[in-house]
Amino acid sequence: MKILEYSNIMVKERRIDDDRIQEMHAELCKMLSHPTRLKILEQLKEGEKTVNEMVETLNINQSTVSQHLGELKKRDLVRAERDGSKMRYHITYPEIMKACDIIREVLFKQLSENQKLLNKGEKNG
Repeated sequence: MKILEYSNIMVKERRIDDDRIQEMHAELCKMLSHPTRLKILEQLKEGEKTVNEMVETLNINQSTVSQHLGELKKRDLVRAERDGSKMRYHITYPEIMKACDIIREVLFKQLSENQKLLNKGEKNG
């Protein structure tokens, strides 16, 4: 995957400069930096859900789930569609979950490496 491929994206006949792309990237990462939002996205990875379904599964109160869904909607990471009297939420861009999976892989590698260093230190200590 070539990240630099995106440095020449045209929006309304204007080139988005690399600095702006970096800012947008940081904003997106910031949106993904809250554990509750990650839990919500993991739930939605399985398919559309209502707020009540997420409340039950995540064991988080309704106002907290709604608040974080609102933040995810503002950044267009999730969308809602009416289903009768309920709103069903889904991930707008499923590719975002690939990014989360890659970050998790890196995290597990770091944890594994740290554990190896600890074990080595205990043997030498």
